[in-house]
Amino acid sequence: MSTTGNASKVTGNASTEQRLDVDVSDILFHTGEPSDTPIIALKGGKLYLGGGATPKDVPGRIKSEIANEVDYKIIEKDPLARTAQASSAVASTSEETIPVDSQTSVYVGDLLVNKRTGEVMYCHTRTSATSLECKRNLGSTSYEIADDDVFYVSSYATKQAGSKRGMNSQLAAPRTRYCQIFKRSFGVSDTLLNVLLVTQKSEWDEEMTQAMVNHKIDIENALWYGPGADSTTDADSNTVYLTRGILNEIGADRTIDCKGAMDEATFFGEVAEKVFEYGPSRKMLFADAKFLTRLNDFSRVKQQTKPKMTDYGVSVAEVETGHGILDVVRCGVFNKHVEVSAQGFAVALDLDAIAYKHIKNRDSKYQVDIQTPGDDAREGQFITEAGVSVRLLDHHKIIKNI
Repeated sequence: MSTTGNASKVTGNASTEQRLDVDVSDILFHTGEPSDTPIIALKGGKLYLGGGATPKDVPGRIKSEIANEVDYKIIEKDPLARTAQASSAVASTSEETIPVDSQTSVYVGDLLVNKRTGEVMYCHTRTSATSLECKRNLGSTSYEIADDDVFYVSSYATKQAGSKRGMNSQLAAPRTRYCQIFKRSFGVSDTLLNVLLVTQKSEWDEEMTQAMVNHKIDIENALWYGPGADSTTDADSNTVYLTRGILNEIGADRTIDCKGAMDEATFFGEVAEKVFEYGPSRKMLFADAKFLTRLNDFSRVKQQTKPKMTDYGVSVAEVETGHGILDVVRCGVFNKHVEVSAQGFAVALDLDAIAYKHIKNRDSKYQVDIQTPGDDAREGQFITEAGVSVRLLDHHKIIKNI
């Protein structure tokens, strides 16, 4: 994208200067190193290869969606919400009243399986959200129920011409998320703008390119590390909206702490098992340098890693585990943010449950001639109003402390 000189100015008269807005949402993709900003790279866009002037169109792997309003809501429906938990022990093997923690997953007609003992029960009455009446021990063996036993809704059965099943809403409480306004400004004096040396690139293009790279990194950092709060205020008490990042959305409850002992057996066993506990059998693993170094030492990784793919403009190594396939990509953001003692950090994402959300007509624009009329300078900026949507939280996992 060339913007050399004063091409966008209508006249030299500052009072009649016009601002030029250019959509650069697809061009932003190729600036800088893709592994430093993999989420932005996986949005897809124009990829310039080998210094060629004709770019290659790269498909996006992460959905890009329009948020019609600054305030957008994510409704999460978890198809795996099929459990209830005993709130106290039931010593009698024939007692039909089962106390449970408050839940909305079990209704009359459901067959329940005690995940600890294997006992099968039939719920014939749902007296309240915390009490079930069940036919016990439908198999040949009798079991007691311990405090905190987990019951899994296995299936449903009813009598002939029975009534409909009770309504089971799995909708989580709406979570309000905001798009964040990102700006990165740059400029040069008119003197520098017009002093072009044969051996030197345009000062304007140098400043513009560096600002574009930094703008891209600003967005990537926020998409990962956006704070838990949705907004704050400036010095004049004006509301400043913030996006909540992927890591804050996933949270500590979905974090695998390897406690400094991730060997090959642990990775292909315990870690892989937890990563693929919910969701699809193919996910993307974003890893820092230390995690990649450890991973590359594993003999099974060396044997199973397939040639790198560049379908999405960023290098991806495919690693097959017994539980699913991981597409592994380097994430430079982690090395900049994670303290040395905590490095060896990775995040496994179900990319089908991740979306880049942007305001209509506000996804990465390049604006020229934003200087105050009369200033002996030329200024420009990149502006983006966007955030990230993370759905089906149990499909994602953080891995730390390898």
